[in-house]
Amino acid sequence: MKLPYSWIKELAGVDWSPKEMARRLTASGTAGEANVPEPEDFAHIVIGHTVKVAKHPNADKLTVAEVEVGNGEVKTIVCGASNCEADQKVVVALPGAVLQGKFEIKPIKMRGVESSGMICAEDELGLSDDHSGIMVLDKDAPAGMAVYDYLELGDPVIDFEITPNRPDCLCALGLAREVAVLAEKDFIYELSRPEEAKEKASDYISVKINDPDACPRYAARIIKNIKKGTSPLWMQKRLQACGMRPINNIVDITNYVMLETNQPLHAFDYDLFGSSEVVVRRASKDEKFTTLDGQDHILDESVLMITNGQVGVATGGVMGGLNSEVIEGTKTILLESAYFNPSVIRKSARKLGLSTESSYRFERGIDANNVIVAVDRAAALMAEFAGGEVLNGVVDAYPERIESKEISLRPERVNYLLGTELPPEYMVAVLKRLGLDIKSDNPIKVVVPTFRPDLEREVDLIEEIARINGLENIPIARDNKGPLISPIHKRDTIRNNIRNIMVGLGFDETLGSGFAHPERMKKIDPDLEPIKIINPLSDEFAFLRARLLYSLLQSAGHNIRHRNMDLRIFETGRIYLRDVDDTGMEYLGILISGQTSDSNWKSPPEAADFFDLKGVLEALCDGLNLENPYPEPIAAPGYDRMQAYKIKCGDIEIGTAGMVDKKVAREFEIKQEVLAAELKLSALIEAQKGLTPYKNLPKFPASTRDIAVIVDNKTAAGDLLDAIYDTGGDLVETVRVFDLFTGEPVPEGQKSLAFAVIYRSPDKTLSDEAVDSIQGKIVEKLSRQFSARLRE
Repeated sequence: MKLPYSWIKELAGVDWSPKEMARRLTASGTAGEANVPEPEDFAHIVIGHTVKVAKHPNADKLTVAEVEVGNGEVKTIVCGASNCEADQKVVVALPGAVLQGKFEIKPIKMRGVESSGMICAEDELGLSDDHSGIMVLDKDAPAGMAVYDYLELGDPVIDFEITPNRPDCLCALGLAREVAVLAEKDFIYELSRPEEAKEKASDYISVKINDPDACPRYAARIIKNIKKGTSPLWMQKRLQACGMRPINNIVDITNYVMLETNQPLHAFDYDLFGSSEVVVRRASKDEKFTTLDGQDHILDESVLMITNGQVGVATGGVMGGLNSEVIEGTKTILLESAYFNPSVIRKSARKLGLSTESSYRFERGIDANNVIVAVDRAAALMAEFAGGEVLNGVVDAYPERIESKEISLRPERVNYLLGTELPPEYMVAVLKRLGLDIKSDNPIKVVVPTFRPDLEREVDLIEEIARINGLENIPIARDNKGPLISPIHKRDTIRNNIRNIMVGLGFDETLGSGFAHPERMKKIDPDLEPIKIINPLSDEFAFLRARLLYSLLQSAGHNIRHRNMDLRIFETGRIYLRDVDDTGMEYLGILISGQTSDSNWKSPPEAADFFDLKGVLEALCDGLNLENPYPEPIAAPGYDRMQAYKIKCGDIEIGTAGMVDKKVAREFEIKQEVLAAELKLSALIEAQKGLTPYKNLPKFPASTRDIAVIVDNKTAAGDLLDAIYDTGGDLVETVRVFDLFTGEPVPEGQKSLAFAVIYRSPDKTLSDEAVDSIQGKIVEKLSRQFSARLRE
């Protein structure tokens, strides 16, 4: 949407430069770009007067115009537009002009006739996309005057990208309010109202709404004795700047008021309307209707119609009909101002295959309580610029008033979410300048006007305060400290990170219902007392789940019954326990079952085991910036007694993992082995190490050495890894286990473990002697601490 900078500046009373205004609006969420045409871009483009127009002797679709371009100079110009006529004021690009910086005008012969210029349409000048005909200016326009000066193209135009949730910004008043708020000024405006005659509008027209859901409000005014003509030059210029072509004073006024107030209007010729009653109804099946553009349509019940009680005269909110448009002899205007249901207009526009300025606004939701303000404003302008006599009163059908919403706002909640320390007085001031009413201060009771349909919840008001205060003023949190790193933000962040990591590991996300069958739930954990639902849908959903393992097994059983045997799934969700803090009830569940990869002639099938699950946990913890997970054997309900572990990251226990008890799996019709893990989200957050500092990519080469040692069977490989890292310090980059061997010649009760150690210095290339020295210290440490001996 385009609006001239001067219009917004005039309404807002703020003296920012065009680029500053666009920058401030963009920063607050209303993207805008200021386009400032330069005089040189319109050099050699002047106003011309078509003295004589004749058919081209050698082409049926061309005309030859004699055009005066100032100081009595007349140019012969060949024109292809159908609306080129004698005695018009037009825009002429003379030889030497460069249109939009691309197309240079030169003298040229067209079908044997010399043409010394070009009569321009709006799109050729870059003023709009209209190419329906040449621009025809007011008859008072002086021939020879530079078009840049006449059209006041030095007034910059700001091109806005209005998001669908902000219909209030689809007009000059809405954007001016935004500018005033950003400038910390009260936005005060007063639109003109008409002086009314004694004769009553209700004597001429009545309104009946047959479908109040589709049309909650319809208002009409009658303006008599109008004189159709051209609108004032300032209005034409503003319309052109907005990309709309001036037509006549009546249509221009309705378009101007729409751009000013965001209320679409429609003017009917009252004498052609056909009755003294407006009836708003749905179209009947296969009803025929011809719109203003001359297109015939076959309608159905999805289209809302404005009728005279007998036949349709307009499609509500989309386009008027050809049978009641304003014509040359129009004397009396029936002026419509209405509010239509956005979803109904969306369907109507789709059915008609039309998208108009009116439907664009109605689809996004206008202000039902602005209907009278706009129709009064348009009537006043018609009285002023069309000599109209405005009859007394507005015929207003408004069966059920659309009321303002009321929302409570907690100042402490604002500062908690934004990480700020804004005083309540500032919040109240911002909301008042935005046009919201304040009923009380603690908590702040906010009455949201109907022109802001996007404000529905407390968080919407918080967003308003944030964007007006400046998103750049929200504090930056570092090292997991600061007000922005709240529990809510941490949980949201870790959920997103978990999804990215697990999907990257080849897992599919599932979503359980949260309900559980009581007997199955007891099989998983007999000591639990699930919470019963008062009105369950069925026995299967009679209780709330107390373990995430229940939902995982339910999903796994469903997949296996449908022959999807190889599973890697995860779910993040809540469990429901009695007398447990709400923050500790959200878990991550992981399940693996079946083969780890597709089998073929080269590689036999391999069933997943605990080491596959452990690898997933290690990758997850690494991605979440946690300590390396360490399993410790425990007895855990729902898991096999010999393969159940508590998982720790450092000193923090994050959950349990292991092989699911086969009896439990059979309850879900699963006969194959199942591995699972249940990790508490709050524990994962607690175990995070903080932000990882950036490290430069290594400049120097690495050296790799292997260490193979024989140790007692009870010695954990993880303990050996920790010892290698501790001894090698910063020079040990990576250590991995690549071999495990038991049996002859390794003594009984012992095992052989082999490690690949990568050494690298960030400062220099390590010599063989330096690597051998570190390797010797590591072997000595393993021997002393674990009684390890090198394998021969």
